Amino acid sequence: MSLGLRVRLSIMMFLQYFVWGIWLPILGIHLGPSGVNLNETQIGWIYTVYGFGSILGPFILGAIADRFVATEIVLALSHAIGGVLLIWTAYLTGFWPIFLVLFAYCNLYMPTMGLSNSITFRTAGEGNQDQFPAIRMWGTFGWIAAGLFFAWYRSSAGSLAPLKPLFDAIGMPASRDCLRVAGAVSILYGLYCFTLPHTPPVKVRQDEVVPKRSAILESLDLLRDRSFAVLTLVAGLIGIMLAFYFACEAIFLGAIGTDEAKIGGYMVIGQVAEAVVIGLVPLAVGKFGVKTTMMIGAAAWAVRFGLSAIGQPWELMIATIGLHGFAFAFFFVVAQMYVDRAAGPDIKATAQNFLIFIIYGLGTVVGSVLTGWIRTYFNNDWHKIWAGPFVLTLICMAIFALFFRDTAIRKKAPVEGDPMLV
Repeated sequence: MSLGLRVRLSIMMFLQYFVWGIWLPILGIHLGPSGVNLNETQIGWIYTVYGFGSILGPFILGAIADRFVATEIVLALSHAIGGVLLIWTAYLTGFWPIFLVLFAYCNLYMPTMGLSNSITFRTAGEGNQDQFPAIRMWGTFGWIAAGLFFAWYRSSAGSLAPLKPLFDAIGMPASRDCLRVAGAVSILYGLYCFTLPHTPPVKVRQDEVVPKRSAILESLDLLRDRSFAVLTLVAGLIGIMLAFYFACEAIFLGAIGTDEAKIGGYMVIGQVAEAVVIGLVPLAVGKFGVKTTMMIGAAAWAVRFGLSAIGQPWELMIATIGLHGFAFAFFFVVAQMYVDRAAGPDIKATAQNFLIFIIYGLGTVVGSVLTGWIRTYFNNDWHKIWAGPFVLTLICMAIFALFFRDTAIRKKAPVEGDPMLV
């Protein structure tokens, strides 16, 4: 792959996660007492929107990209329309209006994570999977930049004289700007997507005698393999813990005395760690294999939740955020590589979005609902709240260790240099 192509794909990943990194970590603050003032249960349900958006959206848009419309076009339209919806949400105040508009937005945004992966894998080619982590790492940089930018925006942007006319027009920086700023960047990203490598649907070969089935049904066929099914189950359960992190971490940091304006900046620590570790993914997979690498990632999550259940000292709680990034890189990035290796060339976008559906769809919906209910039940006792994800992570590790095998899926001929085959 040429340097210019890698740069274009890296910019794509940067913007993909810059958008998400602005609004998702701060949304809980905007919805809470200092913003819209919704209760814990309502906030928990609103955090299910990106889960619901990972149920139908990924299958529909993934299938469209695999069979009908070029992937970069689907990506462009999803982000341009989604940006408008985010800006609209910033001006809503009631539970149902916020829920419904964010629900519509997430059905457009969540599939784009799988689509951006698909563009990268197809552009790189079958023998260059080891280039994916380095390109995906720019998504992590995007999330880091989003957190730092928004922390700066909230704390100092309003005091800068050159920006005074802007803030006179749109209002001084506030928590709702996590939605307005993300929406503006999303629209710009949508325009950029038109410059991405052309990634058309894979055409049916002239000599192919078996009629093509739905890309969705072909992706579901992968579940016939035990290891793929185990990965799917564990990824869904891990998605529940991920929902706890997204919905609770900012609120938890505020509860232990962290300055609200600096929370977004502190949460960037996880992505800094992810940026460091993600570059090591090909080396780790090559040395330890898929299974052990993903077990290390899950173990990092267990340690993180266990320490959070202790809840002190403050410095340790801030430091544990780094374990989240470590776990994300070793678990989810490796899972994305594994899914690409398992999927045929004409269902890669759908297969990637199937993984998004499992993690951010089923797992997130269940996890987000549980966060609202558990926070209310335990009256925001964070020792007990974090104990649940800790125990569930240990269960996931046991299931994965017993039933997953690295070498279960080898439907295509081995490609020299593929780190998944080491």
